[in-house]
Amino acid sequence: MKKMILPLTFFFTTALTATGATASDALVTPESISYAQVQSVQGAETYTYVKCWYRPSTTHDDVATTWKWALDENGDYFTLPGYWYSSVSFKNMFYTDIPQSEIKARCDSTVGMSHETADMTYFAADTRMSYNHSVWTNDKTAKSGHINKIISFGDSISDTGNLYNGSQWIFPNRNSWFLGHFSNGFVWTEYLAEAKDLPLYTWAVGGAAGTTKYVALSGIHDQVDSYLTYMKMAKNYNPQNSLFTIEFGLNDFVNYNRSVSDVSNDFDRALKKLIANGANNIVVLNLPDATKAPQFKYSDPEEAKVIKAKITAFNQFVAQEVMLFRMQGVNITLYDTSTLFENLTKDPAQYGFRNAQDACMNINRSSSFDYLISHSLTNDCASYGSDSYVFWGVTHPTTQAHKVIAEQVEQSVFKYFNFK
Repeated sequence: MKKMILPLTFFFTTALTATGATASDALVTPESISYAQVQSVQGAETYTYVKCWYRPSTTHDDVATTWKWALDENGDYFTLPGYWYSSVSFKNMFYTDIPQSEIKARCDSTVGMSHETADMTYFAADTRMSYNHSVWTNDKTAKSGHINKIISFGDSISDTGNLYNGSQWIFPNRNSWFLGHFSNGFVWTEYLAEAKDLPLYTWAVGGAAGTTKYVALSGIHDQVDSYLTYMKMAKNYNPQNSLFTIEFGLNDFVNYNRSVSDVSNDFDRALKKLIANGANNIVVLNLPDATKAPQFKYSDPEEAKVIKAKITAFNQFVAQEVMLFRMQGVNITLYDTSTLFENLTKDPAQYGFRNAQDACMNINRSSSFDYLISHSLTNDCASYGSDSYVFWGVTHPTTQAHKVIAEQVEQSVFKYFNFK
């Protein structure tokens, strides 16, 4: 949803060259991985440590985070046995048989923070300088009969740190955005996972569109390919046991001026590939009217009209697409984010907000460079608190707004899925 401007091309190219992203990274596809490669990766047993990240502050107004190494019950470093997806790429994941509940318990015990705003999360890391890598817990058996994890695709609304890792922890700035999130705390998928006590695995990338625009900004189809590639290395994985969430399209219309037909083709192609590879439980979010975000105070009104028309047309296509797949027997459900967002901005008080027109942070323009620097809060937001605002910056929702989205999704569509 953010306004991308030309100099960011240089920024992303420079940052990703430094991280060691190469053409070979981009060329890895699920089809190109052999059985021997899978056996080699799964057989490279090692161990790693766990970084427990948390917010010391008891308010969402303060996004500052810190971390501690997870400790075991004896006070020694807690170690995870398992194997890495890769020994060289910054795009990485650690696979283990240790349950997520045990890892979380070790972090809870180590951190010792019980306040609701701590937003504790954890990652695999070999050293202090390691990036934050997801920990995948292998299933004990491929047959469980119920959903045991959530997997998300999309853009900055669902990104929990992928672009942050890809930009060497530069984008977005940690002084104003919560640890790689385009918000001041957890995003909606994290609240969903928390509500169901399930692990969340995120392939969503801030700034992503239907197609890949820069090395780090994986388009929706490349996100699906990446997921399929990583799942080749997971033991006993059955996609029937995963709930998939998909949302994308705003960047295509707001930032890249793409056509509705092109973005619709991207959506159709990605969804078909996901379903062809076993995905059966899917939640799709349609697009909110982004022109109601504060950033459009600084945009051309005529441009806003064009974008709004594209969003409306795309949402009509998405509704038809979901209906088509449902008729084919796929357990796919559409959540109407558009109507929720309309209600949020028209009558914020019914959801506990007092401001749905302004940014909580003191930003008075629409520029991607604002994600590289720190910002203070407006006097009003500092007085009433960020939880009273719908928007954190000029584009993205506050974590409280994300919580409302998650609650509405859970109440509306979770009844269609088989949770334990």
